Amino acid sequence: MDETCVRVSAPPEPQRRSADRAPRAKDGADIGRQSVERICRRLLEEMREGTVELDRNAVVLHCNRRFREMIGRPLARLIGGRLVDHVALPQRKRFAAFLAAGRAETREFEFARADGSLAPVSVALGPPTAGSAASRLAVITDLSQIKWMERSFAASDALREREKWLRLAVAAGRVGTFDADLVRGCSCFSATAHEILGLPAERAITLAEVEAMLLEDDRPGFYAELRAACTGADGGEWSHELRIRRADGALRWIALAGQFELRRSPRGLTPTRVLGTAIDVTERRETEESLRHSNERLRLALAAGAIGSWELDTGQETVDVDAKHREIFGLPAAEPILPDTVLDLIHPDDREEVRSAVHAALDPSGDGRYQAEYRIRRRADGAERWVSSRAQAFFDNPRAVRMIGVVSDVTEKKRTESELHEKARLAEQLAGVAASAPGLIASFRLAPDGKASLPYTSPNVEDVYGLSSEALREDAEIKFARVHPDDLGHVRASIAESARLMTVWRASYRYNHPRKGWVWIEAQSSPIREPDGSVLWNGYLQDVTERKRIEQALVDKEARLHATVEGAHDAIVTLDEQGAIRSMNSAAVRMFGYPEVDTIGRSIEALIPACLCGGRRSSLLSRVHEACAEEGAVCEAEGRRKDGAAFPVDLSVSKAAYHGRSLFIAFVRDLSERRRIEARMQKLHAERLSAVGELAAGLAHELNQPLSATTIYLRAARRLLQMPADQRPANVEDALDNAATQIMRAGQIICHLREFITRGEPDKTIQRLHELVAEANELVVVEAKQAGIGVVFQLNAPDDRILADRVQIKQVVVNLMRNAKDAMSSSQTRRMLVSTRAAGRSMIRVDVADTGSGLTEEARASLFEPFTTTKANGLGVGLTIARTIVEAHYGKIWAGPNRDGGATFSFTLPLGVETET
Repeated sequence: MDETCVRVSAPPEPQRRSADRAPRAKDGADIGRQSVERICRRLLEEMREGTVELDRNAVVLHCNRRFREMIGRPLARLIGGRLVDHVALPQRKRFAAFLAAGRAETREFEFARADGSLAPVSVALGPPTAGSAASRLAVITDLSQIKWMERSFAASDALREREKWLRLAVAAGRVGTFDADLVRGCSCFSATAHEILGLPAERAITLAEVEAMLLEDDRPGFYAELRAACTGADGGEWSHELRIRRADGALRWIALAGQFELRRSPRGLTPTRVLGTAIDVTERRETEESLRHSNERLRLALAAGAIGSWELDTGQETVDVDAKHREIFGLPAAEPILPDTVLDLIHPDDREEVRSAVHAALDPSGDGRYQAEYRIRRRADGAERWVSSRAQAFFDNPRAVRMIGVVSDVTEKKRTESELHEKARLAEQLAGVAASAPGLIASFRLAPDGKASLPYTSPNVEDVYGLSSEALREDAEIKFARVHPDDLGHVRASIAESARLMTVWRASYRYNHPRKGWVWIEAQSSPIREPDGSVLWNGYLQDVTERKRIEQALVDKEARLHATVEGAHDAIVTLDEQGAIRSMNSAAVRMFGYPEVDTIGRSIEALIPACLCGGRRSSLLSRVHEACAEEGAVCEAEGRRKDGAAFPVDLSVSKAAYHGRSLFIAFVRDLSERRRIEARMQKLHAERLSAVGELAAGLAHELNQPLSATTIYLRAARRLLQMPADQRPANVEDALDNAATQIMRAGQIICHLREFITRGEPDKTIQRLHELVAEANELVVVEAKQAGIGVVFQLNAPDDRILADRVQIKQVVVNLMRNAKDAMSSSQTRRMLVSTRAAGRSMIRVDVADTGSGLTEEARASLFEPFTTTKANGLGVGLTIARTIVEAHYGKIWAGPNRDGGATFSFTLPLGVETET
């Protein structure tokens, strides 16, 4: 295209015109416009700056000679193309935004020349012209010479600055100099050099002395530097930093620099003289080492805290970020980062606030600090995250040149803060409800100095803690002093953790109540941080002793139930709606001979092919589906073991709902075993009837003891009533109370005998055997004192917890102690010893020894037989009843002689813990 044919847009006409100017003729306007266009074209072509005329789409309409020379391309390659295609690739997006802004402004870019090099330019963009064919003029100035001059000036300034600092350093006396004649072997060191080497200023120094100070590890590198300089490298100049050991033993870092004077000879270059300087750089080295450690600690802290770093170059409008920053924002490792790249990832609701915070930090009138928390949408996975960013802007007369900052993912922190805020709101809403809650409503404050107090407690504080609200308000340590030692550490640790994390505090602990003894306290409260740094918990406490007891009882019951089910002799098989086996208990495995894993998923008919109900034979599957209508019905069926053997069984099926589906539970009992059990039960029933006869015969014997004691107490009361009131040695009411107690005991004996006959098993609960022995002694002590018998107790069993009927076991001990008393009626030495000890790991043994006449072999053989006695007025059923009670408790009773005379009656009982497991 001919260069002279390119259209040049005239500058826009002035906006203001005089209102009274007469309109021009049309021809005159056209002539004037053409003249202006020619003049403007000639001026633009001759300008020293490059000029480019662009249409509304930034397509080149015309460019002058200077622009063509600037980028090294002919006019034909430029006209009709986009100007942005000649901009350096990394800057094209920024240049396109610059053109699209539509504002008249100037910015710096780099244009790509034809030879591939980059030319720094300044682009001044004019406003668009009016009319439908709107165009814009861009004036492009080559900054290559200016940039070169700036670099030259900077280098000159740096050199002058270095010279200035060198002069200052030498003037300050911190640089030592030396001059050594290598031909004559003499040398001269300055006073500062003497000081650096730690030698007196008046002492002459040789190069050999200096060499001796060098550390052995630093010599190889230093010698290599000197050898290279001696060959003429770098004009004979050399420099090195090394360590010396001074005469005073101090280790110092020295920076040496110098230059050899070289003389050329037939053998090559020979050093004849060396001039140099020495500087003590120990402090700098230590500072560098400290800085290195600090940087390493900072790097580790950033890595441990999951903190990313970034740096914004405001001139180039680029952002340099580390790997952690890219990870937080989900950006690829190789992607260049621009400010818009980060802004595009910020949540639209937070974007303007972040942009305002950045602009405020870049404002020279401010302190340059930037801080913001905002939401982002990660590029990698689209996840929304909260981030916190902090930075500091740096300025240069007075434009902001860069901003350096850090960023961290605070999503979890925000979530925690939200949860804490919600909990606080709920706590306020529930404050009114808490006023009517059972237990104690209280506030607990922990001051920064560690002092604890309860500033508020509800009126029932004394019922829960047994302490006054005034005392707790002053000091809460009196409460902690009553917490069980095994729980105190946990309680204090949980309080500290709640204060640190500001989370709800929950704890259960044992508390020594002044009136109730040891009770269980359950507490829960929410913390609030107060302005002075104290933490205030508001919550409730309640006595849960009874609930703990019930929970423990339920746990024990559940354990016993599980053991019972797992140890059941009946097979239990779980089926789905199609009759497929889902599970089997141990009895089923033993009964059918299949491992459980081999039966899962198989049909139940593999184990029970058919059943007989109402005289008709049917498949088991049909029986399973009829189970709902006949809940609890039992059918006779035929089982089949793994080896093919058939055996008769009883079958009952029940239905249960499990996760929206129906399950069928089949209970299978081997009839042959059942028949054997029935036979055995009939035998046991006959034996129990026999035992009932024995017990009925011995009822008079058992009632004789409490009735005799009642008679004694009533006679004593009568004698006391016959005495004057002021001469009575004892209280009549005590004797009557004791008589009433014995009568109640007789009633309990009858009641427990009736229950034993009805159920066949004692009413067993966890009891303390030592307490039962003590209560039995209270029933015998009066008679023993009257008979002149000394009773000694040696209760040495470490664990005395038993599962027993309290009245029956106490009755056994009373019988044995009274038998021992009666056996010593004619003895001169009357001493009774009651002792306990462990009998193996799961049993406890009780011995009642006397100093009576002892037992003959004939008496020992029939001692526990009914109606056998050695007493003149005995019925012979007391020991029989004792044996029945002990054996009903799964224990054993026997008698034997003592080495010193007399007899010992012993019995054992299972420990309660072992019995439960």
